[in-house]
Amino acid sequence: MEVAALLKGVVLATTMLVSGLPSAGLAQTPSPSPADSASADSAALALPEKNFKRAALEVTGVNVGIWLFCRYIREGGTNTGFRIGLQSWKENLLNGFEWDDNNFATNQFAHPYHGSMYFASARANGFDFWESIPFNFAGSAMWEYFGETHHASINDWISTSVGGIALGEMLHRFSLMVLDQQATGRERTWREIGGLFVNPMGEINRMFTGDIGRVGPNPPGRFPESFQAVLRGGLRFTGEGSLDNADTTRFFARLRAVHGDPEGSACRKPFDVFSLDAQVNFDDARPLGRVKSIGLLHSWETHRGARASMVFAIVNNFDYINNRAYTYGGESVGGSWLARVKSDAWTLNAGAGLNWIILGGTSSDYASYTGRSYDYGPGGGATFYAVLRHRGGGLLALESDLYHLRIMNGTEATHLLAENRLTLGLPLRGPLGIGTEYSVYHAERSYADFADVSKRNPQLTAYLSWAY
Repeated sequence: MEVAALLKGVVLATTMLVSGLPSAGLAQTPSPSPADSASADSAALALPEKNFKRAALEVTGVNVGIWLFCRYIREGGTNTGFRIGLQSWKENLLNGFEWDDNNFATNQFAHPYHGSMYFASARANGFDFWESIPFNFAGSAMWEYFGETHHASINDWISTSVGGIALGEMLHRFSLMVLDQQATGRERTWREIGGLFVNPMGEINRMFTGDIGRVGPNPPGRFPESFQAVLRGGLRFTGEGSLDNADTTRFFARLRAVHGDPEGSACRKPFDVFSLDAQVNFDDARPLGRVKSIGLLHSWETHRGARASMVFAIVNNFDYINNRAYTYGGESVGGSWLARVKSDAWTLNAGAGLNWIILGGTSSDYASYTGRSYDYGPGGGATFYAVLRHRGGGLLALESDLYHLRIMNGTEATHLLAENRLTLGLPLRGPLGIGTEYSVYHAERSYADFADVSKRNPQLTAYLSWAY
């Protein structure tokens, strides 16, 4: 379903492209003379004039486009769950919310990606971060009650609305970096194509407004104060209990990116600073094995010295982990202390935080009345990281994520999940590097009516890396 979610974006874009958009071609004329200046504070980011009508129509268009995909293309149009009409709408409205039985990838990734399109539509039409949130909840409610015959799902509404906020804002920010209003010719064409795939609704809105063919100055704040990205590719060895019984060797590719400077300065606007950790696994439960993001909603500088700084941040987290070892997905908010200590040769970045898990889902060992292989509940979480870097490019990192869920829909239980990772990276030449990571996933599942389960899965990776 992760691939299907991305295909939905492409199909939606194609649907709107052929439905009568302005015929402005991609820009071919020279750009004006003012240079593109990147502001360190994206509070200066210029917003287009707010257009509620167009934003609402685009949110509706997202649902119509995805419904057309599900009704006539997905599964060859045989899925009766999308044969909607007056009767299904009446039943949904009278029934209200319930819990659904969709698979984990659909509920915990495809739905948040769906929600990101609502959010991106509002952002593209001049609404700021906070003003765009109601479009997510309204768009998701529209889909739940009128987009399918299945009764409206409370877990879908939460994951689409809340998860879509984090994904939507990240895609909006990334698309600003990809697009360039001053570019012309072939470069402009490829940048617009890139914008379509990074942020489909943002690019579709550019087609409506004519910005796709307009040459002019770029808005200040197009780029963050700093940006770091590392792409890793290599081998994974995963065991049950220990690495001695690792079943096979698998390939993986992983992208880690940091937009802004979490430890270095205060964050004044939501998602001026955020991190993304995404991984594709080959020959595993799903191709998309991990998408984790931490977005700073606001932070306050609590200390600044010549070689040290510290901030306190309110954060928004999105988690999606789906592999043979374990599954966890959820949305949370919390508070984190972030610190940096520097010497002439070394820099230590560290952070620790506590989170409220609004709703999380994780694997269950026993069948339940839900028909799912995973269960839902709220809970709490904690994070910790310490990254030691040498100016020559060496890296030593310790990271830990903890999730505690009390199940409210599924097999009655409490789940305590922990993932600890130790990473060593060394430079080779230029942006190239080599590294290894040892991680351990540990789960303690305490069931009310069944035997408790304890699970431990270590993993070792070896990789080549390319840093940007």
